[in-house]
Amino acid sequence: MVLVIAFVSFPMNKAVDVNITISKHEKKIIQTKATMAQKRANKKMAKDFARVGYGWDLRQQSCMVKLFTQESRFDHLADNKKSTAYGIGQVLGEKSKDPATQILRAYRYIETRYQTPCRAYSHHLRRNWY
Repeated sequence: MVLVIAFVSFPMNKAVDVNITISKHEKKIIQTKATMAQKRANKKMAKDFARVGYGWDLRQQSCMVKLFTQESRFDHLADNKKSTAYGIGQVLGEKSKDPATQILRAYRYIETRYQTPCRAYSHHLRRNWY
């Protein structure tokens, strides 16, 4: 917001107009896609969680990277307009915009339904969903 006030000294018996300009130049920018830096950070976080939190080896991590790349390209703001899928793992009904939460929910889903990322990715290759 810009506020401009002009102070001018004039004799007391003269009429004076003073212009005050108030303009609002602030624009609220709503991010709809992740930046490349955010995507790289999301990918690193996903690999770290897979290795440390789930004990998935490099093969499983590779399958996870392929799966999430096809689903969202590691974009935590990826929104599927044809369903309720959202985020990095494109988990149905996902509402969180937090990448860590999205990754952990996707991993919980993968582990519960497929046991491993490679089995989830294999299913994805056959059906185009997991």
